[in-house]
Amino acid sequence: MSGITTRPLATTAERLAAVRLYRLVFGLPGDDPAFTPKLLAALQHEGGSAVGAFDEGGRLVGFAYGFVGIDAGVPYHYSQAAAVDPAAQGRGVGRQLKHAQAEIALRTGVRTMRWAYDPLQARNAHFNLDVLGAVGRWFRRDLYDMEDRNGRTDRVVVEWVLDARTPAAVPPLPRAVPDWGECRADGDVDWLAVPVDGAELRRTGRAVEVRDRVADELTRLLGAGRVLRSCRRANERTALYCVGAR
Repeated sequence: MSGITTRPLATTAERLAAVRLYRLVFGLPGDDPAFTPKLLAALQHEGGSAVGAFDEGGRLVGFAYGFVGIDAGVPYHYSQAAAVDPAAQGRGVGRQLKHAQAEIALRTGVRTMRWAYDPLQARNAHFNLDVLGAVGRWFRRDLYDMEDRNGRTDRVVVEWVLDARTPAAVPPLPRAVPDWGECRADGDVDWLAVPVDGAELRRTGRAVEVRDRVADELTRLLGAGRVLRSCRRANERTALYCVGAR
């Protein structure tokens, strides 16, 4: 976006600013280690990434880092975390950061990227699947083996083919919208309903129930080799995942 520049972090001061921004965005206390500037520097020297987004005044407003993973001998770039200053959100910073990481991955000869997100964060799902064109391939129940502020750390892991052609077309949304956590078959695809707004979900008192239902469906669907291709808003309360063949 105009006025925002993305590039690899270049100094210890910039890496320290990334640590502070990460704490700010995720609400961590000042003594939380998060990660260290030394780790970020090592990643940058060994095929990983540590990229920042800077405004016109040179202030860091976004940050992402990643490392190289291996799957059956094939390398991929894993984006571990991204953070955008609340004041800069909605300006396309997240997209710029992902593309900056993709450029680094391609320069190292890696053709795909992966990262994880909470399947109940519909806005993030839409960004990953519809905006970037990644595909949700794996479901990890309580990936980090810990309870965070929003409950169990369930995650979908996406794969983004960096030199892919145009992704497969996604069919129109169905007229009948399922309840949160419900999945309905519709020809060659399935539609899985999730809340548009996580805050509204928590207000309903159904957070644990819906998370369990969504986790069960994702375990079933992705475990059978199907993939998440899209997540779009169906109405004011509900977004629908489009689940198709791999």
